[in-house]
Amino acid sequence: MKTFTLNPMEHPIELSVVLPCFNEHPHIEGILLSWLGELRQKQLSFEIIVINDGSLDGSGRVLDKLRRDNPELRVVHQLNSGSTRACRRGYEMARGRYVLVASANGRCEPTDFAPLWEQRQRYDLVLGRRTHRLDGFRNRALSGFLRNLASKLFGVSLEEPAIPFRLFRRRLTIDLLPWVPLEWVSFHFALSILLAIQSPDRVTEVKIPYRHRLERKAPSRRTGLFSLGFSYLTESLALKLKLLKFRNNLYSLSPAAQSIPS
Repeated sequence: MKTFTLNPMEHPIELSVVLPCFNEHPHIEGILLSWLGELRQKQLSFEIIVINDGSLDGSGRVLDKLRRDNPELRVVHQLNSGSTRACRRGYEMARGRYVLVASANGRCEPTDFAPLWEQRQRYDLVLGRRTHRLDGFRNRALSGFLRNLASKLFGVSLEEPAIPFRLFRRRLTIDLLPWVPLEWVSFHFALSILLAIQSPDRVTEVKIPYRHRLERKAPSRRTGLFSLGFSYLTESLALKLKLLKFRNNLYSLSPAAQSIPS
């Protein structure tokens, strides 16, 4: 399938929305139209970058149709590599001064965007913090583990440091990507830690409603709780060692070490 890309240096805009998509055919059209309507109503200069991460349910055809009718929409089709790699690719493509990570599964809605956007000038990173969480034991246990890991290992106090729903200044985050290897599952967690260490007064959380995800046409693959926790722990220890080595400058790591997905 065709990949549509633009030169990141052309036509700088205010906001890039990165939205990874995997088997979201039943509702992807409605979600994207809602985001387009909300952002147009706010009269923002924006783009929505959808990374179709190897969907097998026809999501790609829906995205191509929507792209033809909506110039703000950019679509990339790729082999399945996971949501974190899809997000990373979207970050690298983004042209906006700010980047928002949204979801195609109903966990966040366009109306959740406004509280984050209102904080953009005071903070470099604004994280959503879900209220009244109703998800299962696995997700609550993992969130608690990551909250304690951030506090004990890095001295960072955040309720949900790994949440994907976030708004950030693109330039700062792009400069930190070399610190996070491509294969790390802790991608968002690591970026939150790095930004909080670099500028602790420039990272905040705002409350957003908790919502159950919408049903997929095909089930997703889920990593076991202990396996996922072990990955976060080992990657966090590696990040801690790297911080100790380059403790005088977060940007000491050469960008040449960065692995960029093609």
